[in-house]
Amino acid sequence: MNILRKIYINVKSNILWNLPPSVTHKYLYYKAFKSKLDLKNPKNFNEKIQYLIVKKYGKKEANLADKYLVKEYVKDLKIENLNIPETLKVYSNASEIDISELPDKFVLKCNHASGDVFICDDKSKFDIEKIKKVLNKNLKLNYAKKTYEYHYKFIKPCIIAEEYLDDKSGKNPVDYKFYVFNGKCDRILVCSERDKDLRRDNYDLEWNILNDILPEYKASKKIDKPKQLDTMIKIAENLCKKDGNVVIPFARVDLYNLDGKIYFSEYTFTPHCGLINSCYEETLNELGEKLDLTKYC
Repeated sequence: MNILRKIYINVKSNILWNLPPSVTHKYLYYKAFKSKLDLKNPKNFNEKIQYLIVKKYGKKEANLADKYLVKEYVKDLKIENLNIPETLKVYSNASEIDISELPDKFVLKCNHASGDVFICDDKSKFDIEKIKKVLNKNLKLNYAKKTYEYHYKFIKPCIIAEEYLDDKSGKNPVDYKFYVFNGKCDRILVCSERDKDLRRDNYDLEWNILNDILPEYKASKKIDKPKQLDTMIKIAENLCKKDGNVVIPFARVDLYNLDGKIYFSEYTFTPHCGLINSCYEETLNELGEKLDLTKYC
């Protein structure tokens, strides 16, 4: 169950939404960790992400979190060896989707939400009418209100049909999530076993597993080092720069690697909504030291 749902399962979301953001996030933080959120002097990683949600993030971050608009931004960066999944169609309503116009394999998702990515690898087995209902429901979703990540309110919802990315494994491709602080990659979160129960491990830049994830969340085996890891690291760092200058002080940059071909996935500015519960406290303190809030004006 999503951690936010655990927290407010017995609280009407309108109550939290209508409170001042600082009050809402202090409540969420306390319910998650049974400790006080210090927004005046945030120290650990979760606290600093909470601070950025409440105090700093806005339209700039929304445009980069928009799964449709961000592709043009990334394309304009002209990063060598980086591929961007092709947008096949854009819809304002699921009723506009004509599956006959799409290739045999494709992906459908909303640009403003997390989760509910519909992967079609066989049209004959793809229940498009059922999926249309879910997509239209998601279009109406106020994601900012659902997760209290307020910058999402600036995203105009739409549905995108996207190129299908296939690593030939018959499973969901491995996610490589690069933590980039002030233009430098620090570690790589690898998410795997999504077809069973999401597992995760952090790796250093030499592809050694870091002992910073709680045992119950760790993968059952080490993930093979991806091809062109050094290139992926460089790409992740360049995605936080423009004309050689750092323009994104912190982002988790999500990439795919399909047999050596590197694809952009997304920017994440608020990992786990600033309520990460899968890491040791020492790890959250270490990450907090790396996130320099003075870079945000």
